[in-house]
Amino acid sequence: MKVLSFVLIAIVLTLSSCYFTNNASNEVAPGDTIQTASGLKYLYIKRGDGLKIERGCKVGTYLSLKVKDSVVWNTNELPDSLFSFIADSTRLIKGFTEVSLLLREGDEIVAILPDSLAYGAKGAGDVIPPHATLVYDVFKVVRVEAPEEAIELSGEVK
Repeated sequence: MKVLSFVLIAIVLTLSSCYFTNNASNEVAPGDTIQTASGLKYLYIKRGDGLKIERGCKVGTYLSLKVKDSVVWNTNELPDSLFSFIADSTRLIKGFTEVSLLLREGDEIVAILPDSLAYGAKGAGDVIPPHATLVYDVFKVVRVEAPEEAIELSGEVK
């Protein structure tokens, strides 16, 4: 009888530890780096609790983009300089679209996009060289509006 009680207690403890371990691993703490299958890396500075970004949402962000430790684009410090776009409709680089669809209003992250998700072998003019890794050292989602019913193919909202 004592052996049976011991076995039952061991099973209950094992199952409960598996339950709590799995739930804890689904929570990502600020500062933990997440990597997607595509090679995109990002980490949360702050978790938001607003509307999740979905295809068609109108999104407003503050951004700072670095290439090789040099800032090449910054809307973060300029008043009224929100970068706005329609999620998964506005023509943006693949990595920007991928990371934005993982976020919600109030999120603040750092995102690292490999060249395969950015401008690749061509680069972008004189600003972004070929095969450059892009680092959004500031990516703040400050506004998310629900998707419009109809999105034109050009990426504009009717």
